Amino acid sequence: MAKKKIGAGKIGCIVVVLLFLVMAIGVYRLYTAQKSLPEEFVLKINVAGDIMEAAETRFSLPFEPQSQELSLQDIIFLLQRAGDDERVKSVLLDINGVRTGSAKIQQIQRAIERTRESGKLVNAFLRNAGDQDVWLASACDAVIAERGNFLLLDGLKAELLFYTGTLEKLGVSFQAAQWSAWKSGVEPFTRLGASPELKEQVEMMLDSVYAAYTGYVTKRREIPLAAYESIINEKTVLSAEQAKKLGIVDETSGHWEYLERLKKTYGKGMSNDDDEEVLVSGARYKAAVRWPYEPENKESIAVITASGPIVRSADDMTAASEQGFDEEMLTSSVQVALDDESIKAVVLRIDSPGGDALASANMLQILDSARVKKPIVASMSSVAASGGYMIALAADSIFAEPLTVTGSIGVYALKPEISKLQEKIALKREVITRGKNADGFTLFKPLDERGMAKFMETTGWIYDDFLAKVVRSRKMTQREVDAVAGGRVWMGEAAVKNGLVDRIGGLQDALLAAQVLAGMDSTDVPGVKFYPEPQGLMEYLLGGGPGLSSRLFGRNLPPGSLADRSMQTLDLLMQLEQQPGGMYRMTMLPFDLRVE
Repeated sequence: MAKKKIGAGKIGCIVVVLLFLVMAIGVYRLYTAQKSLPEEFVLKINVAGDIMEAAETRFSLPFEPQSQELSLQDIIFLLQRAGDDERVKSVLLDINGVRTGSAKIQQIQRAIERTRESGKLVNAFLRNAGDQDVWLASACDAVIAERGNFLLLDGLKAELLFYTGTLEKLGVSFQAAQWSAWKSGVEPFTRLGASPELKEQVEMMLDSVYAAYTGYVTKRREIPLAAYESIINEKTVLSAEQAKKLGIVDETSGHWEYLERLKKTYGKGMSNDDDEEVLVSGARYKAAVRWPYEPENKESIAVITASGPIVRSADDMTAASEQGFDEEMLTSSVQVALDDESIKAVVLRIDSPGGDALASANMLQILDSARVKKPIVASMSSVAASGGYMIALAADSIFAEPLTVTGSIGVYALKPEISKLQEKIALKREVITRGKNADGFTLFKPLDERGMAKFMETTGWIYDDFLAKVVRSRKMTQREVDAVAGGRVWMGEAAVKNGLVDRIGGLQDALLAAQVLAGMDSTDVPGVKFYPEPQGLMEYLLGGGPGLSSRLFGRNLPPGSLADRSMQTLDLLMQLEQQPGGMYRMTMLPFDLRVE
């Protein structure tokens, strides 16, 4: 018994020591991160991979390497600060294999253009370059390609996966309640290929993005449109030198060589020991300044970011899924914004394809109640569709990007049945019931005619409720909403024409609109407070986040990859299994469009 007490005491001491070390390292890292910046420097912003909408809110362990991955909001505000900061002599975008939403590319381009208008030089260095990298880099003053590397300019594609045949081989099939052929979220589980309606929508979006991409590059690089399309269709793979000859880039250089050149150019007044100070990373700059900028008064605007799939609770997000947005996150964020007297308005920033139908409806109700107390402006990023569009209905005004994917007003439901799988694995099942329909909605057999009718009816309730919400919020007639609903997807500009969105604009435009709605002085710079708030140390230790082992050795799959999408499908099947009768009702966009 004594040994057990000593062991427990030792464990307690170890925990206290570890806590002290974590706090000490955290304080030290905070101090070093916020040390004064050089009097003159080049701001180096790394842009790579899938650009998340907002910075992660999870707690960062002090001994973890400082993340260099910047969110879209980070990049936008960094570029704005750089334009106003006299210490920043130029900006370098270090671009390395961008794979993100097309609307996000356009938002960064506009931020680059504003920085250039302030008189600051903005250059881009391309490493593993593809269509998106060239599209983004074309907004800069000069584009440098890595010598010895290549550019893959193969145009656009939209890849849709259909699991029906694969699941049937396992003995699993689905019944679906699909309101309108346009609400195609059920197709990966019920069809072997895309329906004409789905193909039409995807082709419409591909046309819009392709025109925006090729039009912007050819205008900025002064290349004839036909010539650039010929490069995409005929050459496709270019060496850095070939890209220079064709006018796609301005020069070629080794990466290390180019950085050394910047140090010599901008670090002439520094000693040799300080030449590393010439290049300041975006992460360091963000940590060293008042973020996102110095307010001119005590009034603030809250930016609440709803990013990822909409779910009921954090427990609905399995390890393989991307981080989602749940009801508790919204409730806590809204409550803080309402309680803070300095916050005069709220900007709801949405980058979500939707998700759980009931969670979306509950979030709309929360936001409707909040709008009574403080004005709300919705700002759509890359995607705000289905449930993501539903929560935007609470806003006094809705902004979207030209290439924002929105609309998809509709609902679908899936019900799996595994009777063939049961036969294959020789699983014997005996059921004793009380009640005529007690076993009617089981996973082990398909719905009968009466059960399917009930399934469709309950799904229809959700759809009708969604339509009623749009009619009320957008002040449209039932006929007008019917004409644009049924699961149809719209790009931002078309959404404005159809009355689903109020105007085209980005986050900065939404912030200014929120100032006006709140009666704030629009000539002053307000404070900006971001929510959900970052996770604290105690929340992390008490189980408010992923385990330490998964944090250190986590197996994060590349977003948008075949493995990632397959794992998300597996997650959906696991969630379906936990629903009553295996039925799951979704207001969610069925696909993701990227330039690849």
